[in-house]
Amino acid sequence: GLQDGSIDFYLGATPRGEPAGGLVAETLLKNTRTVIGRRGHPLAGAKSIKDLAKAEWATTTLDFNAATDLNELFAKHRMPPPVITLQTHSALSVMVALSSCDLLAILPAQWNEFPLTRDVLQVINIKEKLPAPDIVLIRRPDLPLTPAADHFCDLLKRYLPQ
Repeated sequence: GLQDGSIDFYLGATPRGEPAGGLVAETLLKNTRTVIGRRGHPLAGAKSIKDLAKAEWATTTLDFNAATDLNELFAKHRMPPPVITLQTHSALSVMVALSSCDLLAILPAQWNEFPLTRDVLQVINIKEKLPAPDIVLIRRPDLPLTPAADHFCDLLKRYLPQ
């Protein structure tokens, strides 16, 4: 859709490969992840990923590599594969699950500031860095955005932290 102009732009996690020919990617936000669970989670005091070895996890396909990245993180620290109890296709599903049970998730750091979750979810501050794909805008450089898309992108760029 981007190549034929029927879609104005893609906004989301950096794809693993380069954009298709004729498309350009602009990095809008460098990203990191955090471990998130419900406020008062029994593992809230964990200091390392190793402290979370026996936790049950939720992943979301919103980040197409979430389960793979979680498995790689555990392998990197010579831990057995994580127990992924829930795989969901929506942010709302993972919010509800995390807030109502003892599942954990590795999610973009921006979730810490989201008004609907900041009072019911909490970050579990582990020492390990949890990289995440950057947030990018991919579009055709030779095709101007529609006025609505251009306005939206302008507002987004102004709002995002620099």
